[in-house]
Amino acid sequence: MKYSLTFLFHFFILGLFLAQPELHKAISYNIRYDGHSDLAPDWSERKTPILAQLQNERPTIIGFQEVLANQLNDLQQELPSYRHVGVGRDDGKEAGEFAPIFFDTTRYLLLQSGTYWLSPTPDMPSKGWDAALNRICTYALLQSKYDGKKLWVANTHFDHIGEDARLHSAQLLLERFAEFTKIVNAPMLLLGDFNVETDSPVYLLLKATFQDMSCSKRHRELCSAPTFNAFTLSETDDKTIDYFFGSSEIIPMKYRVLQTPFDRSYPSDHFPIVLTFISL
Repeated sequence: MKYSLTFLFHFFILGLFLAQPELHKAISYNIRYDGHSDLAPDWSERKTPILAQLQNERPTIIGFQEVLANQLNDLQQELPSYRHVGVGRDDGKEAGEFAPIFFDTTRYLLLQSGTYWLSPTPDMPSKGWDAALNRICTYALLQSKYDGKKLWVANTHFDHIGEDARLHSAQLLLERFAEFTKIVNAPMLLLGDFNVETDSPVYLLLKATFQDMSCSKRHRELCSAPTFNAFTLSETDDKTIDYFFGSSEIIPMKYRVLQTPFDRSYPSDHFPIVLTFISL
């Protein structure tokens, strides 16, 4: 059978295209709960620049923290091509803050999802150890519509007060990670607000199992980029407490902290962090 050179050329180009690994883009964003203070404008003002950031970045995966039900509804309404999973931390339904995962439905299928509490009773609404508040982790198993590969995504928000709670929460995350990957062996992307800096035992524990995606060899200069701004343009209170962690099959391609100001402050007291990666 004879083929024209043009046909063979196009077949070759198609093969190269199909062989390209899929690029994923994830954002982790603590958007600050809906509540007015001297530093925090109303959500009705802050949601516009937050949504503008998301629409400009066009991530495929988003993990939010400190999301109340009305904020969740606003986000879902303005992000129609995304679907979200997650529940409120106070009743397992709509009460209290969510740590939802949004995913682009044009890119992924949802295979399974759930939420567990960071406590000794993780399968029911509960407060753990010396934590000040109920804390949760939302997870999802996604499958790419591009290449069929599967990816675990976990989004969490550790307690801001309890040191023991943060350490036990990290241990619980590692236990659940081991359980999940026994059920479906797929890479894990862990993201969120961990309320610890890089010299803490919690960070070092997670780093012993996962890669810190902002601290790869590619982006060593960004390891200390602050992610918390306290709603002030001053750098006095800035610190790094939001992270992307990933299993060894996740390869970071680009990491950024979006520090776009809003009026006299920022849209949230946290900066959104953005990771572009491939999953092997």
